[in-house]
Amino acid sequence: MSTVATRPAGALAALARTEIRGYARSPLFLLGAAGLAAMAVVDWMSTDDGSSSTMSAIAPAALLGVVGMFVMSILTVRSDRAAAVAGAVATDERTRTGALAIAIVVPATAALLWYAQAVALLFVRPPADWAVPYGPMDTTQVLFVMAALGVASAIGGPVLGLLAARWIPGRGVIAVGAVLVIAITIVLQGNFSSTWGWKAAWPWTYWYGPMGWRSEGDEVHWVVTPGTPIAWLGYLLALCALGVLVALYHDRTARGARLRGWIVGLLVLAAVLLALTLTLGPSAAVINPAVAPA
Repeated sequence: MSTVATRPAGALAALARTEIRGYARSPLFLLGAAGLAAMAVVDWMSTDDGSSSTMSAIAPAALLGVVGMFVMSILTVRSDRAAAVAGAVATDERTRTGALAIAIVVPATAALLWYAQAVALLFVRPPADWAVPYGPMDTTQVLFVMAALGVASAIGGPVLGLLAARWIPGRGVIAVGAVLVIAITIVLQGNFSSTWGWKAAWPWTYWYGPMGWRSEGDEVHWVVTPGTPIAWLGYLLALCALGVLVALYHDRTARGARLRGWIVGLLVLAAVLLALTLTLGPSAAVINPAVAPA
């Protein structure tokens, strides 16, 4: 990556274009995007199990979000090394971080394309009566869940990668972080009913599905968990924006009152949206009486 010795606005625009190209050409991103496209094709061509696209958001979350943690870490290291080589003519860290954050438009665009086809599939091939929409989880809320689990996760993964690369650089940090994210998500995904009332505080959890443990031969019923995914999507996007600002804050020259004010403001906004997520909507889980396939 080349550095640009121009005024800050020009440097940011030039670096952003470079980082966007770098992200779009990343072998890891291309592999993840190809896998996501292939899974979308399979979804359209295969015989549906009755859930339509309501449970397919794990694909962009993994192939764009988790993979994006690694892509962003690599881009950040490359950017910093190029700046070190450039020496006095290098752009400052704040500008480089901003350019890297702008590059997240690449996985975000891929996620939006996935979302468009997932929504189309939802309406072309509606879910069975044992799935969702059901009860408090209407079609609008299902669309919010799919956007939160698929699109917001595709953005949040690279943001986490940028945060880690700025604040806790080192070999293996991203790998450990990815394992922790996946492990915590498995615990909070919904199999334990004790987490249903508060699990939305974590950025990736299911809002509906065949939740809970059961013995072989037991009937399977889909469950809609408490809260509202509408506020949750806002909460996740607020966390993403907050992550970018905290990454910018790593540059000591950027630690002004204005940036601190934005960080505090987003913290408050995220807290309010999380409170709305947990208090609006059903206060207890709602079980679909229709029996789902085992």
